[in-house]
This record gives sequence, structure tokens and C-alpha cells, in this order.
Amino acid sequence: MGLLKPAEGDKWDQLMNEHHYLGFKRLSGEVLKYDVEMDGEWVALLGWGSAAFKCTARDKWIGWRSDQQWKRLKYIANNQRFLILPWIRITNLASRILALNLKRISEDWENRHGHPLLMVETFVEKNRFAGTCYKAAGWKRLGETKGYGRNAGKYYYHEKKKEIFIKELSEGARDILTAELMLPQWKGKGNVMVEVKSIAITGSGGLLERLEEIKDSRGGQGKQHPKKAVLAISILAGFAGMKSYLGIEDFAESLTQEERMILGCKYDDLNTRTYLAPSDTTFSRVLKDTNGEELDRVIGKWTAEQVEYKRISLDGKTLRGARLESGKKVHLVAAVVHDSGEVLAQQEVDEKSNEIPAAQPLLDKIDVKDKVITADAMHTQVDLANYIKKREADYVFIVKDNQGNLKKDISTLEDDDFFP
Repeated sequence: MGLLKPAEGDKWDQLMNEHHYLGFKRLSGEVLKYDVEMDGEWVALLGWGSAAFKCTARDKWIGWRSDQQWKRLKYIANNQRFLILPWIRITNLASRILALNLKRISEDWENRHGHPLLMVETFVEKNRFAGTCYKAAGWKRLGETKGYGRNAGKYYYHEKKKEIFIKELSEGARDILTAELMLPQWKGKGNVMVEVKSIAITGSGGLLERLEEIKDSRGGQGKQHPKKAVLAISILAGFAGMKSYLGIEDFAESLTQEERMILGCKYDDLNTRTYLAPSDTTFSRVLKDTNGEELDRVIGKWTAEQVEYKRISLDGKTLRGARLESGKKVHLVAAVVHDSGEVLAQQEVDEKSNEIPAAQPLLDKIDVKDKVITADAMHTQVDLANYIKKREADYVFIVKDNQGNLKKDISTLEDDDFFP
């Protein structure tokens, strides 16, 4: 399966027009075309376009407001054409093609159109097809259309009701589409450090409310933006992969007026009458003036409430460009969610020690009950194992030569010792 090459466009259009029951003129909106080959011959064609402007069952299922729909509809693509060429007879081919296509379409869409996809949809004419391949590929049936079509911006009744199928490409897609503020990674291209399923910015327990716990020690002068706004933008910029003050400033500049308003940026009512983005010097000044441990505690607690996790990894790292008064580099040990990579908490390692004594104070900061803690061989220690069990959690440690007797005992185990 591959994206259609420009030189193959006429062939694709001709085959689709000749063999698809609807014929073919063009796809609508942002589009992608695929061809599927076997032994050098085309066996199937897929055409994707922009999502339907309105679809009552879909919009009700997503639960978004009309203003959110207007701005975020681009994150949904519609399978406008799917054709298995009529001379091809292979069992389950259609559902296999759909499954393979959905593994790559979001990345292909972002490369072509500058933003990823969260969801896909299609409409199946119920009097002709049963939608079997979509059901087999894990798509969800939402209902049926009312028999209207849209042409030249106007709706008309054509009587042909169609079944509506959707498929989420990212877990929690509906949460993202209906969030007060879209996640940075769903804005478009960019390095993503963290992928949070549903992120609470406003309201009770949201990021902005949590950041109010951090005191603002600035005086009256130079206090243009509320501290919580500066910190919130810094955190979201970090999610989007920004690693410098200039990078954070660029991220802030990319925010829309509505997003700046939500985050609490200063409103310039005298000159531009717009919400202003903080500068790199503002980010630098505010972050340097903030107690790191306090900020880490607040962010860690908030992050833990946003994600579901069962496994936590103890991960040590040395900070680039940061040094202690002695000249030594700053070393941290962090509690990181497996797979997605969210940092739940971190603990600075004493310059005269190592990660071992820092592990328990680190885990004291987070809820580990019924979780699994993983760590490398350095942390394979009796005290830490007992501590984790006392916290009603489990652990998986690596055993190396630092625990010679334990390593020897493990080497003598047989399969029957595990599987009676």
C-alpha cells in the first residue's frame, strides 16, 4: 500500500470512475489517494477527503460545541471512495486493507496537510452494502443519515439513507476534540514529548487552578501577565517539545487569541486590543523566580490526575547545561509512566550520593498503590523492595552482579518453578 504517485493520478481516477458504483469526479477538501499492490498489480484503491460538514449522529456522539466543530473538523477524514477492483477475489482483503491504512494515515495526512488526524468516518449506502469490512476492521456504527446531500453549499433530499461508521485513531479522541484547549501535539507538526489523553486546563482541578497554589513573589512592576498564565504556557510548550525560552516564546506566539484568553494572558486594551503573548525574558524571569520543588509537586499531582497508568519506571538523567555550585552537573531520578512518558515526579540526587537514596523520597510524592514499579539493577535493593510492598505496589527489578547471590539463585530456577 502506498500513497498515489502524481504520474498515476489519471489511471487511479479512470479505474475509480469505471468500477465504483458512484463513479468518480473528484474528492473534496483535503485529500489523500492510496493504491494497493500485489505482485506489482493494483488490487484496490482508497480515496480520503475532508469530513462531512454536518453529521447529526457523529456530532452528537463526539459532543462538541458548534464553535469547536468549526475549528476541529479538520482532524477527521472521510473515506469517500474505497474500491476493490472487480476481478480481485481474496477473502477478508477489504478489512485487512482498512486496518493497514489506518496505521499510517494520520502521519501521511500530517506530512501532506500539516496536521494529524484523530478520527475517520465513512457513509455506507444501506440498500447496497452491509458495511462488513468496516465492522471487521473495528469501526463503530453510529446510526444513519437522514437522506440529505450537500452540493454547492446547499442541502437537498436524495432519499438514499446511509449508515455512519467512525473509527478513533487515538485513544481519547473525543476528549481531545471537546477539550477547552486543544493539546499542543494536535496543533500540527512538532516534536511531542508527552501525549496526554484528556487534559484539564480550566475548571475545578484544572492546570490553571493548580498553578494558583504557587505564590507570585514579583512586585508590581513588570507583572504584566499572571504567573499562572506564564507557567501554564511553559508547561504546554514543554509538552510540545520546546526546550528553550525562545522556543517557549515561539509556542506562545502560535496560540490563538481564544487560547491566550483561556490561559489568562494580558489583554492590551489601549493599543492592539489583543491578548499578548509573554516574551522569552518573561518566561525566563518567572521560571527562575519559581520554587522548582513546589512547581514539580503541583505539576506531578496534576499530571497523575490526567492519565491512566499501571506501570512506573524509575529513570535517572543528567540535566544539560545545569550545574551545582560545586560545578557538578545536576542529576535527577524521575518516576515516568511507561509507554507514554509522562513524568509524575522527580527527585534531585545528592551530589555526594547516587540514585539509590533518592528512590523512596521520589515515590513518596505519588500514588503507587496497585501499580508496578520497574527499575534498573542499581535499584535492586532489599530496602526499596520492602518499601514498595509496604506501599501496596509491585516491582520488577533487573538483577546483575551487584546482587551476586540473588543472580546465582535465579540461574538455578527451572521452568517448572514458575509453571506447575
